[in-house]
Amino acid sequence: MTNIHTIVIDAGGRYGLHPSWKPFSGELKYFLFEPDLQEAERLKTKYADRSDEIIVDQRALSDSDAGITINILKNRAMSTSYARDPKLEFFSGERKEQVEVVEKLEVDTITIDSYCHDNQLKADFLKLDVEGNEYKILQGSSFQLNNLLGVRCEVNFDRIFEGMPTFAEIHDFMLNKNFFLLNLDYNGRGFLCNEFADANGRYGIIQDCDAVWVRRLKDVFDSNDSEDGMQQVPILKYAAFCMNNNAPDLAVHILLEARQELTISYEPLKNTKLYSFLFVALHKHFYTLKWQPGQSLRKHQEAFQAIFDEPMMELNDYNQSIELNPD
Repeated sequence: MTNIHTIVIDAGGRYGLHPSWKPFSGELKYFLFEPDLQEAERLKTKYADRSDEIIVDQRALSDSDAGITINILKNRAMSTSYARDPKLEFFSGERKEQVEVVEKLEVDTITIDSYCHDNQLKADFLKLDVEGNEYKILQGSSFQLNNLLGVRCEVNFDRIFEGMPTFAEIHDFMLNKNFFLLNLDYNGRGFLCNEFADANGRYGIIQDCDAVWVRRLKDVFDSNDSEDGMQQVPILKYAAFCMNNNAPDLAVHILLEARQELTISYEPLKNTKLYSFLFVALHKHFYTLKWQPGQSLRKHQEAFQAIFDEPMMELNDYNQSIELNPD
């Protein structure tokens, strides 16, 4: 059977699982790459009880299997192999003090393609946050990009790291690989210029944020993901990623499209944790929507029934369900 585990490669794994993956309760293999040895050892201790599903690697990912020098900064989360442009607007004061170099590390690198080949992996998702090296990592993923369903990547809208690509170049790269931009993880709050801002509105300068891309739906539907033809697996993984990345409408869309247009049933996966995750997540999503103006409980029920071939729990049944309300 197709590998039901969702395979995530996280470049820049400092502090652990990214918040967008913490709610996920499906079968998981999460590969954390953290070249700061101090932090890598801490992560291994942190996830000692989950070492079967969270694997910590002390190498850096890049576009070649060689090595790089990493400047460890006073704020270790900002450590990078690249120089920051000191002329950028409003990069001053306490923020500027955080980029003092306190140590230099020579670390081994490996490409995502090499790592996946060596470990017989077929990656589903990437998360990249490596202070300027994101584009090089993508270039070292040319084969795996054919398998990937989604990518979350920190992007810069200004030339923060000298000589490194901005969002525009990375976005063009992703479009050429047949992904589309799902969203920008930006809430209107940029880098504050001074205290004369309306905290309830938009303010500051947007210099960077996370961008999220997903593969075009036709590619997902056409994918020969497995020798046994289990098309359900990538569709459920894709939907789960959308649920955790602020796109529940797209999650519902692909689940319905696969059922109604391709007559794909999710019944063979009913006993998996991946299926259970979506079953609960969609229940909770529709329950939240019912309080919003213009929503229709009947349409929620119809969509849920069409996806899962069983009625949606509501009212007392929903609130009394231990699965949906465990505490």
